[in-house]
Amino acid sequence: MRFLENRDVSLVTMHQKEQVIKPLLESELGCRLHVNTFDTDQFGTFTREVKRPHDQFETARKKVEKGIEQSSVKVGVASEGTFGFHPLSPIAWNTELVFLKDYEQGIEVYGYYEGFHTNFNHTIVQDYSSALQFAHQIGFPDHHVILRPDDEHSSILIKEVMNETLLQEAFTYCFNKSTNRQVFIETDMRAYANPTRMQNIAVATERLIEQANTLCPTCGTPGFRLVQKVPGRLCEYCHTPTKQTAKHLYACQACSCKQLIEIDAGVYASPAHCDFCNP
Repeated sequence: MRFLENRDVSLVTMHQKEQVIKPLLESELGCRLHVNTFDTDQFGTFTREVKRPHDQFETARKKVEKGIEQSSVKVGVASEGTFGFHPLSPIAWNTELVFLKDYEQGIEVYGYYEGFHTNFNHTIVQDYSSALQFAHQIGFPDHHVILRPDDEHSSILIKEVMNETLLQEAFTYCFNKSTNRQVFIETDMRAYANPTRMQNIAVATERLIEQANTLCPTCGTPGFRLVQKVPGRLCEYCHTPTKQTAKHLYACQACSCKQLIEIDAGVYASPAHCDFCNP
């Protein structure tokens, strides 16, 4: 029997994430998914009006808790995304988390997407043609944009910019409100306004399903998952253990079962990662 077979699940979203999450969960886990719509902006906004008080994982968990409080079901799911730049290079980076909790069984499962498949971007323009050029570069009008006078700190902002007529109106309004005769324009990262992000949420959902379908070899509980990457891969030159990952530790959340699995057996670490060869 599939995990969540014939169970009701509450999906917390106000940005139409059910478009990608619902068909995947229902077809693969056998559940009935119901959309629970409330103001998730209280947990933080991409446009910075509301600062996110918790990290990505805890924010998703709190969304689920809030949804369960407002419904009669015992299973909740929510997603949370983050955007920024890769820590080692100036490449736009998106991390998507889809988190599910079964309160009856006390089971949490989740899936992540992390990568550079995103149009996350912004710029400052002084004329409409530059605004239109930026918009087309990020996939407009399928991907929406948001405009502000002057810079990203302006309290005035215009959302739901989804065609050229609205873009020109928004630019004119913001330009006239600007003290510096310039307009800040950025990608709209809300899910329904950003098809690229929707694709990444779908990938995270698929990975949640993969985790849910991985059963504990001892008790059969869903969600037997990676909990620690264990260093110790041997240096290719001197065979000293390095900080490179050598094994994955998997654990069950219902019983004490753990498995330590060697990865890439026989593959050595480069001496560049060895503290002895390259101190």
